Amino acid sequence: MSARAPITLLWLLAAGACSPDAESDVAGRAPGYFTVSASAFEIGALTALVPETDDDVGLFGAGDVERTSQGYLITDSGNNRLVAVDHRLNFVRTTGREGDGPGEYQFVHNLAPAGNRIVALDQGLLRVSFVDPDGTFVESTALHASAGDVAWHVDLGLVVADAGSPDHYLSRFQDGEQVAFAQIPSALHTHGDAFRIRTDLVAATSDGTIHVLDGFHLALASYAPDGTLLRAIFLPEPARSEALQRNAGYVESFGGPQKVLGAWLATSLQPLADGRLFVDINMGDAMGYVLDPAAAEATPVVFPAGHDAKTWGAGAYFESDQILFYGSFRGPQLALASLKLVSR
Repeated sequence: MSARAPITLLWLLAAGACSPDAESDVAGRAPGYFTVSASAFEIGALTALVPETDDDVGLFGAGDVERTSQGYLITDSGNNRLVAVDHRLNFVRTTGREGDGPGEYQFVHNLAPAGNRIVALDQGLLRVSFVDPDGTFVESTALHASAGDVAWHVDLGLVVADAGSPDHYLSRFQDGEQVAFAQIPSALHTHGDAFRIRTDLVAATSDGTIHVLDGFHLALASYAPDGTLLRAIFLPEPARSEALQRNAGYVESFGGPQKVLGAWLATSLQPLADGRLFVDINMGDAMGYVLDPAAAEATPVVFPAGHDAKTWGAGAYFESDQILFYGSFRGPQLALASLKLVSR
């Protein structure tokens, strides 16, 4: 089986307040590891695609996807806008443009469901915009520090993967202030002389748990809403160690840790309706995993043997019976393929 070509996004060198939060004795323990399931989600035939020549969609650097009742909403980071397509990937409309006003963007990249709205993270403007499912702008909120990802929690509201706190993964809004919480477990602290921008991802599942995919250690840390650490689990070995070693080689090739501030190994952390999560990451023969934190089991998402996956896209949005690929550097702009659970 073959995975997509590894893609690492680097933060190159260019020119918060913390509050105490609850933490259980789990924080002092060494994390365990996800075990790989005996089953896998195998990617099948393409069922729809948007070719490179489709000027209506015209994606230039698709960063994230969120499903809507009408189809899908996509961040078109290179064009500073949002693109809506239907369930068969037919073009519906675009919203937004470059700028710093309401409904304008400078690097809109991440999306997350927020009740009957969608929250879009603009890493260039350091703010989030709330939009309707068709991309229509509603309102925006400024952030105090660079953010890697956002999620919406039914009780806490907006939760941010906050690169501004050295001791906490996340921040939330409380009395109008952005407050750090979800203390990083001692076993997952990163030490060293070089400054690092955290490249963590965040997702909130329907049971109220908040999950962080630690970008340095490739571990999933799960928290109660009050910030209590519930568990921390490394992604499966030996693929995890191989991915970290590959990433270290990329960093060195770009000038080493003194010039590379951060590197993204995982593209997205997506909450699923049944409480599991999909992490889009190239590890071993998997192009991603469906993670069950309670069982510490990871079900790989794989291409069939002999398939050339390089043209299918850098990112993926998982659904139970199909998967949407986006962000291709050569090949279709969007590609929808079937999925089936098989024994390995």
